[in-house]
Amino acid sequence: MPSVIEFQDQSGEIMVGRVPQQGTGEFVTGSQLIVQDGQIAVFFRDGRPTDAFRAGRYTLSTENLPVITKLLNLPAYGTKSPFRAYVCFLQLKTFTNLGWGTSTPILFHDEKYGDVPFRANGSFSIRIGNPSVFLRTIIGSKGLETTYAVELFVRDVVLSSFAVVLPTRLTTVTKLPVHYKEIAASLKKAVFDDLNQYGLELVDMIVNAITLPEEVQASIGRAAASRALDQGELQRYQSIAAADALRDAAQQPGGGVMAEGLSLGAGMAMAQQFTAGQRAPQAGPPPLPTAAAAWHVASGGKQAGPFTPDQMRQYILTAKVKPATLVWREGMDNWAAAGQVPDLAPLFASVSPPPPPGP
Repeated sequence: MPSVIEFQDQSGEIMVGRVPQQGTGEFVTGSQLIVQDGQIAVFFRDGRPTDAFRAGRYTLSTENLPVITKLLNLPAYGTKSPFRAYVCFLQLKTFTNLGWGTSTPILFHDEKYGDVPFRANGSFSIRIGNPSVFLRTIIGSKGLETTYAVELFVRDVVLSSFAVVLPTRLTTVTKLPVHYKEIAASLKKAVFDDLNQYGLELVDMIVNAITLPEEVQASIGRAAASRALDQGELQRYQSIAAADALRDAAQQPGGGVMAEGLSLGAGMAMAQQFTAGQRAPQAGPPPLPTAAAAWHVASGGKQAGPFTPDQMRQYILTAKVKPATLVWREGMDNWAAAGQVPDLAPLFASVSPPPPPGP
């Protein structure tokens, strides 16, 4: 082995560096051990951790290798005494943007759609919180000595916890994104406790996406469209249909005030429906009704109206309502001839008499 023992990671992505990379190496006392800032160097003998060194430069000797000296019966004095072991350099920094994701769909029971398969993915950040526990469990017991192996282990813990946490935070897959932070917080707590027993500390947990199958997304889209139709568009369609029916009825034979009244009523109903759909909800009660009389007219055995006083005045001036035409408004006991109603009789006096017959 070289006389200088160190591990330098230019990529910054290696959590556990091993010297030598495979098997054991022959080290000699008197060699130089260099431990970088943010590292811990631990000697392993027969798969068990022995002596540990924090940041600094060391000359290996029987004084700073007490466990190895005892195990190998190295002489108490002298240099260049060989011994076989390997060294693990632990990086204590935080490793960020490590990914997790479901390799196969997870089945979730939705209160609206039944059993729904979905996929999920996100990221997490970890660091070695307790080096001695980490060495004893992850490296010593599980034999995980590469960053990739440790990442895979944490990823499995995240996925198993995710399947347990999700039903406690979610009942339906609709509006999933608004629950991402809440799910991530619960997932972080569950995974934190699981990893702590291995000397790992979970620093951050993020849920990037929970993806539903296309057919489920299409079903949710159709349901949303149906709700929109039920609440808004359906009322508009019904209003248009009613207005069309009134218009068609007004175009039937019978003419006069009845035809004009039905057409006017249809137009007013349609306008009121569309205007109501565009008005903002009122903060208080609606305004009081106006005191203007609402007149009803009998023409050809049918009833038309209600008409405003201005409309009635126009009908009388154009002779569409005659003195003998039956009319009624609220407050009257029964139908009466227009010419005998005090509110309308003066209007007939202002109507020009018909021209005299020709010679």
